[in-house]
Amino acid sequence: MNAMRKIVPALLMVVAVTGCEQNDGNGNNNAQTREVVVETLGTELRSFAEQVRVTGTVEALEDAIISAEVSGRVQAMPDRGTHVSKGQELVRLDDRMVRSSLEMARANYELAEDALRRQEPLLQDSIISQLQFNQIRTQRDQARSQLEQAEKQLSDSRISAPFSGRIEDRMVNTGELVNPGIPVLRLVNLDRVRINAGVPERYINDIREGSPVTVSLRSYSGEVLESVVRYAGSLIVPETRTFPVEIVMDNTTGLLKPEMVVNLSVTMKVWDDVLTVPRTALVRDEDGLQLFVVKRDGDFYKAEARRVKTGPASGAMIVIEEGLEPGDEVVVTGQTNVSDGDFVRVQHRRSYDRYQ
Repeated sequence: MNAMRKIVPALLMVVAVTGCEQNDGNGNNNAQTREVVVETLGTELRSFAEQVRVTGTVEALEDAIISAEVSGRVQAMPDRGTHVSKGQELVRLDDRMVRSSLEMARANYELAEDALRRQEPLLQDSIISQLQFNQIRTQRDQARSQLEQAEKQLSDSRISAPFSGRIEDRMVNTGELVNPGIPVLRLVNLDRVRINAGVPERYINDIREGSPVTVSLRSYSGEVLESVVRYAGSLIVPETRTFPVEIVMDNTTGLLKPEMVVNLSVTMKVWDDVLTVPRTALVRDEDGLQLFVVKRDGDFYKAEARRVKTGPASGAMIVIEEGLEPGDEVVVTGQTNVSDGDFVRVQHRRSYDRYQ
């Protein structure tokens, strides 16, 4: 059994690197030459977006904790998951005490208004002084203020939705007594969301408001959304050495959820008509970077080493500024096993779609 285990790797090596016979010029195939199995990519001029990739967190643009403004016992409130419209009643409190205070305030105001009206002829006939009249008018104004306060308390006993949305949480139950400032429920509108992210400080001069953004959802395979940067900060966060960016997106489908983590690709610059290859195709040695290009040699293919000058990189791809021509077939798999002049067998020819 151990002997078999030792034989299997050797057989695999024979499959990956095979031999080919080359004619010696006299019609005799007597030269055994090394042949390496590779995969290639046919290069072409394409547009290239230089991007920075970061992660962001989703939050709702409208997300509010609704609190009580007056004391009272909860009489009615919607269940979680209920959709409500702006201005719709959310919570109704027991308002009997408030109504009683309102009626008393209204009666006091009407009495004070009547007293003031009766005093006006007396002021004109100089029966009362201007000071006495001003005191009566002040009492009327105080009564009106108390009436307005009581009317507001009655209005506050009906908690209405500040915006359309969905009830996501209830902090109290029907029948509980609440006081001013006590949270009662959470209302969220997911029709529009904000994505917050931090970008490394070295890109602070490359990203601005309006820069295109591609949003990839980790939780949904294959879902890609397009947007733009709405806000790009100009201050560095010392703890992370990043600056904040914000993306606002329509979300009427409800695909994005609060606290969801998404991948962002922010475009810094777009290059037209350039040659790009996968970063992994590059081989580094003591003299720098090189690629291997496949060339036909009679009935065979040979690997030709090319010294290259690279440009900007983004994601899996990098721009080749010098050393490559359109149409060159670049080795993208097996390049670490290839040397200049090696015979190769192209097992598969890839397309650029593979690297999107």
